[in-house]
Amino acid sequence: MKRISTIILALFWSACTAAAYAAPGEWWEISSKTEMPGMPFAMPATTVKVCVAKGAANAQRQTMQQDKTCKMTDIRTSGNKTSWKMRCDRDGEVMNGSGEITSMPDNYHGVMRMKGTSGGTAVNMTTTYRGKRVGPACDAAQMN
Repeated sequence: MKRISTIILALFWSACTAAAYAAPGEWWEISSKTEMPGMPFAMPATTVKVCVAKGAANAQRQTMQQDKTCKMTDIRTSGNKTSWKMRCDRDGEVMNGSGEITSMPDNYHGVMRMKGTSGGTAVNMTTTYRGKRVGPACDAAQMN
C-alpha cells in the first residue's frame, strides 16, 4: 500500500506543484480527492495553495507533462474542456489512465482515472480535483 500511496502523491504533486515556481503568477487553491475501491482506509482530501503562472493556458496539463515518468497522449481540446490519456511507468510499475478538465477564467474542475498494478496488486483509482483563483499576484519567493 505504501507503493500505491507514493504513486498517488507523485501524480498529485506533479500536477500541482510544478506550476508553483512560475513567476509572476496568481494564487490558486487546488483541492483533490482520490478514491480507491478495496483500500482498507479512505484517503483524505487535500487542499494546497500554489502560485500559478498568470495567463497559463491549462496549468495542470503543462505541469503534468513535466513529469518524465508519465506520458500524455490523445490530448483534445474543445471549447473549455480538455481530455487526455496517459501512461506512467515508475520503476517498472505501469499505470494507464485518462482525464478531463473543464476550465474557466477563475476556476477549473476535472477527474483523472488510473488503473494498473502496484506490488502485484491491482490498482484502480479516481481522483477528482478543483482549482479556484484565490488571491492577488504572487511569485516563487512567496511559496509556503
